[in-house]
Amino acid sequence: MLRKLFIWSLLVLAALAAWRFGYPVALRYFFRASGTVSLAAGLTASLPGPNSMLFLVARNDGGVPVAVKKIINPVFPVKFEMTSANLIMPDLLTRKLYLEALLNTHGQLGAVRRGDLKGDLPVRVSIMSKGLDIILDTAAN
Repeated sequence: MLRKLFIWSLLVLAALAAWRFGYPVALRYFFRASGTVSLAAGLTASLPGPNSMLFLVARNDGGVPVAVKKIINPVFPVKFEMTSANLIMPDLLTRKLYLEALLNTHGQLGAVRRGDLKGDLPVRVSIMSKGLDIILDTAAN
Protein backbone atom coordinates (compact mmCIF):
# COMPACT_ATOMS: atom_id res chain seq x y z
CA MET A 1 0.00 0.00 0.00
CA LEU A 2 2.80 2.39 0.89
CA ARG A 3 4.62 1.56 -2.33
CA LYS A 4 1.47 2.29 -4.39
CA LEU A 5 1.02 5.66 -2.64
CA PHE A 6 4.67 6.50 -3.32
CA ILE A 7 4.30 5.71 -7.04
CA TRP A 8 1.13 7.81 -7.31
CA SER A 9 2.86 10.68 -5.53
CA LEU A 10 5.74 10.50 -8.00
CA LEU A 11 3.32 10.51 -10.93
CA VAL A 12 1.48 13.55 -9.60
CA LEU A 13 4.77 15.34 -8.98
CA ALA A 14 5.97 14.51 -12.50
CA ALA A 15 2.71 15.78 -13.98
CA LEU A 16 2.96 19.05 -12.05
CA ALA A 17 6.59 19.52 -13.11
CA ALA A 18 5.72 18.82 -16.74
CA TRP A 19 2.90 21.37 -16.58
CA ARG A 20 5.01 24.03 -14.87
CA PHE A 21 8.13 23.68 -17.00
CA GLY A 22 6.78 22.06 -20.17
CA TYR A 23 3.89 24.45 -20.81
CA PRO A 24 6.02 27.53 -21.71
CA VAL A 25 8.21 25.38 -23.95
CA ALA A 26 5.13 24.00 -25.71
CA LEU A 27 3.81 27.53 -26.28
CA ARG A 28 7.10 28.54 -27.90
CA TYR A 29 7.12 25.44 -30.07
CA PHE A 30 3.58 25.95 -31.38
CA PHE A 31 3.76 29.76 -31.86
CA ARG A 32 2.82 30.60 -35.45
CA ALA A 33 0.70 33.55 -36.56
CA SER A 34 0.28 34.37 -40.24
CA GLY A 35 -1.86 36.53 -42.45
CA THR A 36 -1.88 39.70 -44.53
CA VAL A 37 -1.25 43.38 -43.83
CA SER A 38 -2.96 45.84 -46.16
CA LEU A 39 -3.56 49.58 -46.41
CA ALA A 40 -6.85 51.33 -45.81
CA ALA A 41 -8.20 52.88 -49.02
CA GLY A 42 -7.77 56.50 -47.88
CA LEU A 43 -4.17 56.11 -46.73
CA THR A 44 -2.56 55.11 -50.01
CA ALA A 45 -1.41 58.70 -50.62
CA SER A 46 0.25 58.93 -47.18
CA LEU A 47 2.35 55.81 -47.73
CA PRO A 48 5.96 56.45 -46.69
CA GLY A 49 8.57 56.48 -49.41
CA PRO A 50 11.55 54.18 -49.92
CA ASN A 51 13.28 52.48 -47.00
CA SER A 52 10.05 52.02 -45.10
CA MET A 53 9.81 49.31 -42.47
CA LEU A 54 6.78 47.32 -41.43
CA PHE A 55 6.90 46.02 -37.88
CA LEU A 56 4.53 43.31 -36.70
CA VAL A 57 4.31 43.15 -32.92
CA ALA A 58 2.67 40.43 -30.84
CA ARG A 59 1.79 41.46 -27.28
CA ASN A 60 0.74 39.18 -24.43
CA ASP A 61 -2.28 39.68 -22.15
CA GLY A 62 -0.38 42.29 -20.13
CA GLY A 63 0.57 44.33 -23.21
CA VAL A 64 4.25 43.30 -23.16
CA PRO A 65 5.76 42.73 -26.63
CA VAL A 66 6.76 39.07 -26.93
CA ALA A 67 7.49 38.82 -30.67
CA VAL A 68 8.54 41.27 -33.39
CA LYS A 69 8.92 40.76 -37.13
CA LYS A 70 10.41 43.42 -39.40
CA ILE A 71 9.73 43.60 -43.15
CA ILE A 72 11.82 46.13 -45.09
CA ASN A 73 10.23 47.91 -48.08
CA PRO A 74 6.90 46.05 -47.98
CA VAL A 75 4.67 45.92 -51.06
CA PHE A 76 1.01 45.95 -50.02
CA PRO A 77 -0.82 43.76 -49.41
CA VAL A 78 2.06 41.93 -47.74
CA LYS A 79 1.89 38.41 -46.33
CA PHE A 80 3.54 37.70 -42.99
CA GLU A 81 4.34 34.76 -40.76
CA MET A 82 5.57 35.05 -37.20
CA THR A 83 7.19 31.96 -35.68
CA SER A 84 9.24 31.12 -32.61
CA ALA A 85 12.25 32.68 -34.39
CA ASN A 86 10.56 36.08 -33.93
CA LEU A 87 10.13 35.75 -30.15
CA ILE A 88 11.97 38.35 -28.10
CA MET A 89 10.45 37.47 -24.71
CA PRO A 90 9.57 33.77 -25.00
CA ASP A 91 9.03 33.30 -21.26
CA LEU A 92 6.21 35.86 -21.30
CA LEU A 93 4.29 34.23 -24.15
CA THR A 94 0.60 33.58 -23.42
CA ARG A 95 -2.01 31.52 -25.30
CA LYS A 96 -3.80 34.64 -26.57
CA LEU A 97 -2.03 37.61 -28.18
CA TYR A 98 -2.75 41.09 -29.49
CA LEU A 99 -1.26 41.83 -32.93
CA GLU A 100 -0.40 45.23 -34.33
CA ALA A 101 1.40 46.52 -37.42
CA LEU A 102 3.43 49.72 -37.63
CA LEU A 103 4.87 51.25 -40.80
CA ASN A 104 7.56 53.94 -40.64
CA THR A 105 10.73 55.19 -42.31
CA HIS A 106 12.84 55.87 -39.22
CA GLY A 107 13.15 52.27 -38.01
CA GLN A 108 12.40 53.01 -34.34
CA LEU A 109 9.67 50.82 -32.98
CA GLY A 110 8.64 52.71 -29.83
CA ALA A 111 8.71 56.24 -31.27
CA VAL A 112 5.69 57.39 -33.27
CA ARG A 113 6.42 60.23 -35.67
CA ARG A 114 4.41 62.19 -38.19
CA GLY A 115 3.59 60.06 -41.23
CA ASP A 116 3.78 56.68 -39.44
CA LEU A 117 0.92 54.29 -40.12
CA LYS A 118 -0.59 51.88 -37.62
CA GLY A 119 -3.17 49.11 -37.55
CA ASP A 120 -4.12 46.34 -35.18
CA LEU A 121 -6.49 43.50 -34.54
CA PRO A 122 -9.10 44.55 -31.97
CA VAL A 123 -9.44 41.03 -30.55
CA ARG A 124 -6.90 38.63 -29.11
CA VAL A 125 -5.81 35.75 -31.31
CA SER A 126 -4.50 32.30 -30.53
CA ILE A 127 -0.78 31.53 -30.76
CA MET A 128 -1.65 29.22 -33.65
CA SER A 129 -3.57 31.56 -35.97
CA LYS A 130 -3.56 31.90 -39.71
CA GLY A 131 -5.51 33.98 -42.18
CA LEU A 132 -5.27 37.12 -40.04
CA ASP A 133 -6.01 40.45 -41.75
CA ILE A 134 -4.44 43.58 -40.31
CA ILE A 135 -5.33 46.88 -41.96
CA LEU A 136 -3.09 49.94 -41.56
CA ASP A 137 -5.84 52.47 -40.92
CA THR A 138 -4.38 55.16 -38.62
CA ALA A 139 -1.86 57.84 -39.58
CA ALA A 140 0.14 59.70 -36.93
CA ASN A 141 -0.05 63.49 -37.12
